[in-house]
Amino acid sequence: MGRGLALRLGHSGLAVVVGSRDPARAEESATAIRSQLADGAGTIRGAGNREAAKFGELTLLTVPYQSGSPAVLELAGQLRGRVVVSTAAPMEFQGGRAYPIRPEAGSATQEVAQLCPGARVVGAFHTVSAPLLGRLGAPLDEDILVTSDEPAAKSLVTSLIARIPGLRPVDGGGLENAGFSEGLTPFLIRLNRIHHTNTGIRVTGL
Repeated sequence: MGRGLALRLGHSGLAVVVGSRDPARAEESATAIRSQLADGAGTIRGAGNREAAKFGELTLLTVPYQSGSPAVLELAGQLRGRVVVSTAAPMEFQGGRAYPIRPEAGSATQEVAQLCPGARVVGAFHTVSAPLLGRLGAPLDEDILVTSDEPAAKSLVTSLIARIPGLRPVDGGGLENAGFSEGLTPFLIRLNRIHHTNTGIRVTGL
């Protein structure tokens, strides 16, 4: 998810810093992403997580749910006051099938809000296919639900999503709705296996 978003946002002309606990590994990822971008695209570089967390107008958290809490706690100081986008969808696999996990906080997004007091937390990108994001030539055609209790933060993330061709941001309400959006991910994974494709969602009537 992280590489795919960096690729698409870089292609749209934005400057992106890819973070990792190992800055050298982050730069390796950034180099691979830059190799797919044409001249005139945005800049992509790698850095340690702490530096990356402070860069630009917002921070995208793209670590898996199971490893998210330690990473978020390490960065809580850097994330205070910033717009933080949680992309994690809590789930587990049993017998090869994806099942949702219900965090005590209600959702992974709400958990991030608890772990990072003072951060302006937004939930988004839970239903978009990471493999599709990572293939610049693959067209996107779906909606992205955006949940937050911070109107200005939600507006910023909505503008970011709109920069990626084929994605339409949809206001999903407050953070209490984030669990519904996150819960769609394991269901879409099941659909992918049934239909041998990469599925997304479209909200009609808006």
